[in-house]
Amino acid sequence: MTQVPGAESGALGGNLGDDVGNDLGDVLDRTLPDASAEMVVALLRHLFTAKEYDQGLALVDQWWEAHSTNANFLKIARSLQIKRGEMTATLRTTQRLIALKQASQDATTLIEGRLRELTGQVPVLPGPAETVVPFNPHRVLHLVKESRPYLSNGFTSRSHYNFLAEREAGLDPIVVTEPGFPRSVVGDAARPQVNPDGIRHFHLDVGPADFKAMPVDRYLQLFADLALERVRFLRPAIIHVSSGRRGYETALVALAIKDRTGIPVVYEVRSFFEANWTDEVRYEASGEQFESRMRLEEECMHRADFVLTLGESMRSEIVARGIPAEKVGIIPNGVDVERFTPRERPQELADELGIGDAPTFGYVSNMDHYRESQETLIAACAALKAAGRDEHCLLVGGGPRREMLEALAESLDVADRVHFTGNVDHDRVVDYYALIDVFVVPRTRERAATHVTPLKPFEAMALGIPVVVSDLPALVELTDPPHRGWKFEPDDAGDLARVITEVFDDPAERSRRVSAATEWIHTQRQWVHNGPRYREYFEHVLGRGELPR
Repeated sequence: MTQVPGAESGALGGNLGDDVGNDLGDVLDRTLPDASAEMVVALLRHLFTAKEYDQGLALVDQWWEAHSTNANFLKIARSLQIKRGEMTATLRTTQRLIALKQASQDATTLIEGRLRELTGQVPVLPGPAETVVPFNPHRVLHLVKESRPYLSNGFTSRSHYNFLAEREAGLDPIVVTEPGFPRSVVGDAARPQVNPDGIRHFHLDVGPADFKAMPVDRYLQLFADLALERVRFLRPAIIHVSSGRRGYETALVALAIKDRTGIPVVYEVRSFFEANWTDEVRYEASGEQFESRMRLEEECMHRADFVLTLGESMRSEIVARGIPAEKVGIIPNGVDVERFTPRERPQELADELGIGDAPTFGYVSNMDHYRESQETLIAACAALKAAGRDEHCLLVGGGPRREMLEALAESLDVADRVHFTGNVDHDRVVDYYALIDVFVVPRTRERAATHVTPLKPFEAMALGIPVVVSDLPALVELTDPPHRGWKFEPDDAGDLARVITEVFDDPAERSRRVSAATEWIHTQRQWVHNGPRYREYFEHVLGRGELPR
């Protein structure tokens, strides 16, 4: 039984059952008419701790009139509202707290700024329409959240390789990054312009500033104002914008510039971020913030002149949201085959990590989101051990979930077979790939994992490593079992162990699928292949060519 914090015996029926939902109705029937503010706050805090946010909010609504002048009631109510992404209700509660001198006006300003963003009210570039004559017909201005050389990750890698591919295809790409970058990474070493590999990058640097503390509507307005100045100077024929930190926000800036100048906008949707507002899995696809993000994302796609995305499953999802199919194209992920080329196992590194000569399966990914499901690999390692096999598991990457994963390996008695590398320098990641005999993408059945095409399987294929993926549309699209790889049932460690056994024990089939995957990469999925694709889409948007087939 669970004691309600702060409640006297008998005041709330003494104890709440471990299943709060089953006993809550009986408790309320006995206490609702006479519940004191102390009792109410104690119960709401209990529900908050138990992560029963919906039940807590239902009670907040019931008790609002009776207790909305009580600061403690308002504070726990606001905590529940924030957890459920209910921004409008959070604003109302914050305003009550301000009236009681229990919150500052700054809190209201921050919430109001987020609401203005979520309703698409910002940014706005007032004034008469103006014509920007392109410097040349092939100049593309790329509006991105971050870039090389200051940051190396999946986002910046895809961006940079595609910039180079565009230039190879005869385009004139120029990059503009959001305010605060790269100062957020390198501090005063940031420069207003850099030219990595000859691609001009302009950074909208306004000096030291705490942009995280700035209301988001003011930040987006600043971004739009500064970007418009840069557009006037660079005079692009077209603006290409990639998903931002919340998805749509960088697109909002590009669309504000379009409204002022008429320059067409191509929006590249790289993921679906609407569920990323919370780390509470059961609540991520519901609530005001989720619904508002979905609506605003779709609005940006409708307003853009064209939409690009990474794969067929993502395209299908975008079309299902109401975007015309003829308005959505694909620029797939790719590989630099000169860098990702098959190589021998680096034995010194294998010995350093404790792998030695053991056969391995593994994954390269951050440990920051449950969708990556590294725990499925750990459980599969335990299943293989129980079957008397010798395979070890290598997990490359770091993040907040690492401690939990290490504890899981310990509890399953495979700590000596599961090897954690922590964060790895991007320049050395190929050496870690080379330690993996079978590459597994174990993503769970989650919104982004279902639709969004990751980059790492392409790199593994280029290196000649067999690839096994969860049976999710975005992943099966890549491996096309039984042609280029294998699949297993998501979250089913036993099925994964079965497939890994199959891959190791059938060298002829393994060789056949690896060869097919390598050929596919070399003929269709090099980064350089994307240059002509971009050019065809841009020419179509500018009215100078047919829609690519």
